[in-house]
Amino acid sequence: MKKLKEIAAKTWVIGAGALLILGSSSAMAFALDPNVPESSSAYVVATNTQETTNNFSLETGVTAEYSVIDLSKGSPERDKLIRDKLSLTEDITPEQIEEKFKDIISNSIPGAKDISAEQAAAYAADILKTAYNVDFTSYTAHASFSKNPMPNSDNWTVIFHAPNEDNTTQRYIASVDSVNGSMLDASSFNLSYLVDNSKNPEDPEWKNKAEEDIARLMPEEVSITSSKVIYATPETGVMVVSELSDGSACAVRLTGENKEAATYIFFPNGYDGSLDLKPITENAVG
Repeated sequence: MKKLKEIAAKTWVIGAGALLILGSSSAMAFALDPNVPESSSAYVVATNTQETTNNFSLETGVTAEYSVIDLSKGSPERDKLIRDKLSLTEDITPEQIEEKFKDIISNSIPGAKDISAEQAAAYAADILKTAYNVDFTSYTAHASFSKNPMPNSDNWTVIFHAPNEDNTTQRYIASVDSVNGSMLDASSFNLSYLVDNSKNPEDPEWKNKAEEDIARLMPEEVSITSSKVIYATPETGVMVVSELSDGSACAVRLTGENKEAATYIFFPNGYDGSLDLKPITENAVG
């Protein structure tokens, strides 16, 4: 079981008709990943290129055999990709592009205290296999590092791509703490942008399924003390938050006919209300 270790930051990855990514770690991953449009150490067989193969699963010892591409290492292709994406910003000047480019590069390089891209991918793979029961054989993991202004919140975000994928192929993404590999978030998505309507979102079975999914990621000594539905609509699915016996909380969004987990979000200090739908006021902008 993957332990829900305390962390200083959380990232929400959610898709409903279109992919929306919030949080600097995931934003960095998407900025550096060319395939995305607009408790032991891992054993790694290293090569002299940016691509390596992970041969060991952290907890199970099962051979994973997926490739890892470390996007924190510089390349002309990466630099061009970042500049091209920055240039899409309205009214940005060449000087501003260069300034932002330098900031992105400086914040995308791990330090001596940080685990490697291969180790981060191994932690992420274990998390995602537990959450989604996926086999990553022949997948390619794109690992992006991100420094954050909050203390102890630097992280790796790893996106697993299947071979010969298209817009309907599921991608799997997880962010982990850059020092100890503990989970920040986990998610699954594709690029089809189709709305998978969730029938009867008011059915209590949605909450029951959410608790089952959350329990699968918890250590045996931690239990769910209470749960509540944050929102439930056919278009976006059902978001449930569970308070845990160790004082933390976990949210999961379920979608579709099979009530599949699209996103997990962890709150190490308990749920803070940030997912609650807030009414629009007369002072609102937009």
